[in-house]
Amino acid sequence: MFYDWDWADRFLKGGRKKYERPLYDRGLRIWKTNKWDADSDINVGYTWNGTTPYVTYHKDGTTTIQGFTYAHGWSALRGYSTRFTIQRYAGITVLQRNFKFYLQEDDAPLSPPKIQGCRTCAQSGLVDGWCWSRTCYDGKLNADGKMYCDTHPEANYIGQLHQYRWHSVPCPHGLSDGHPVTKELVCSTCKGSKKYDYGSKPERMLWNGSPLRLRDGKVIKSAASQLERMIADNVEFVIG
Repeated sequence: MFYDWDWADRFLKGGRKKYERPLYDRGLRIWKTNKWDADSDINVGYTWNGTTPYVTYHKDGTTTIQGFTYAHGWSALRGYSTRFTIQRYAGITVLQRNFKFYLQEDDAPLSPPKIQGCRTCAQSGLVDGWCWSRTCYDGKLNADGKMYCDTHPEANYIGQLHQYRWHSVPCPHGLSDGHPVTKELVCSTCKGSKKYDYGSKPERMLWNGSPLRLRDGKVIKSAASQLERMIADNVEFVIG
């Protein structure tokens, strides 16, 4: 579902106050910045101890996101609930890596492919793991009213519970109990190919939580001013 000012306005009109309403989602509320203005901005956030909007919808179809940093240096973006709120109601993903925050658009361009030997399995295609007994569902009811398994005749009178169609059979190593195995499981990272693409990652933009305007889930980019060009070294764009 796409959330914008029109959706928020319709949602508010369905409430009792018409200018503020619970969002029925993790304690979030939705409210107008100016309750007397029909075209007022509409906010999504919390109203505990004052208003804390994380997403603000504008009548022109744009959206502003922000993550507050408090006096003691703690950022609201460190809470998963805050990042999830922005992702759900503004349509852009917020990620945390090493106490830094990044924005990722849904169709962000990818970095070039970078095929290397798989680091998970050390280019062997196999990894250590744990082996368990298997479950067979071939049991069937015979004329004597008891369950039998033609696939595993030795397992007849399955588990002493004749009404069940399933039963356990030993693992390929002949063991019924779980046990570790060495280099016998296919690596889930490279799927056994021994190679993995460590490139092809979406572009992400470093974000400090300051208010940022979006349109259709994308950061609105404008021509940089002279001052912005002078401080461009302080703005980071990263890949992956």
